[in-house]
Amino acid sequence: MKNLIYLVSVLVTLVFYSCSENNPVVPPVISTSEGVFALSEGGMTPGSSKLSYYNSNKDSFYVNIFNPTTLGLFPDGMIKYNNNLYITEQGNFYAAGRIYKTDMNGTVVSQNSVGTNPYSLCMANNKLYITNGPTSKVSVVEVNSLSTIKEINVGVYPQEIISYNNKVFVCNTSTYGGASDSTVSVIDANSDEIVKTLRVDKDPSGLVITNDGRLLVSSNGVSGKIYVFEATTYNLIDSLFSPYGYSKDFSTDKISNVVYFIGVNSDIVKLNLDTRVFTKFISKPSPQSFIYGYVYDYVSQKHYLADAGDFASAGNLLVYGASGTLSKTLVTGVAPRRIIVNK
Repeated sequence: MKNLIYLVSVLVTLVFYSCSENNPVVPPVISTSEGVFALSEGGMTPGSSKLSYYNSNKDSFYVNIFNPTTLGLFPDGMIKYNNNLYITEQGNFYAAGRIYKTDMNGTVVSQNSVGTNPYSLCMANNKLYITNGPTSKVSVVEVNSLSTIKEINVGVYPQEIISYNNKVFVCNTSTYGGASDSTVSVIDANSDEIVKTLRVDKDPSGLVITNDGRLLVSSNGVSGKIYVFEATTYNLIDSLFSPYGYSKDFSTDKISNVVYFIGVNSDIVKLNLDTRVFTKFISKPSPQSFIYGYVYDYVSQKHYLADAGDFASAGNLLVYGASGTLSKTLVTGVAPRRIIVNK
């Protein structure tokens, strides 16, 4: 009887332990659940970064379904493609970084070294394109083996990157205290050659494609200038000035002609492209907040904000409803940065 009681006690303890937020059970089938992935870049301690998942169907949060184990320093890029996640990890300054391919539960399928401090990435023509700031290059990577096919010279310190119709757009964001840039490089994903260079304000830091095929490019900082190009001809259509500045992370409505982004004061700003009107949609959550990542889920009409706070302690994934009202606060790893909606 004592042995039976002991066994039951152990089992209960294990179940309780495994279900706690700090030691979560990996969701069994994330691929069929609706929710969001949140990638925290961590701090200077290897292994302090985390990939979290919020299952909005079940209102369940899993704080750590994947933790980079090779370098564990500053994973900052993440995309979803064909039911896999691709995550870039910068590593030590001016050293080779890493690319991970995981399944939807965060289990590593393959990994490889790549580039120099790889940051952001996108997919085009069944290839990965990854920015390498310090070397002013974009790595072209094979999607399964994760081997590097080619490195393309672009502008100074490339950071954000997106693709559209087999074209890859690269923000050249300048070197801190060094060489400056004010261009967006356009790469043809068929030839892997630069076919166009777009001129904008200094330090372009944000890119998005709108519903009607327009490319928006932001300049970083308080000037808040946003350029509007036709995405296939590259003709400049318009330029707008945000009274709230621009920090990062455009996100489109995809139903209406509206985009959202993070302003310089950690507000979420709404831009109606038809009326050209900017509105502060969500105010900075608290004086201690630093909104480091953002995405709008236009299907569920939810806004997800990554609050990095002081960049030293655990951050938060904040969930807002359609009207901009906070509905949930979830504790993540240190410095949450990227958010991806899973449908």
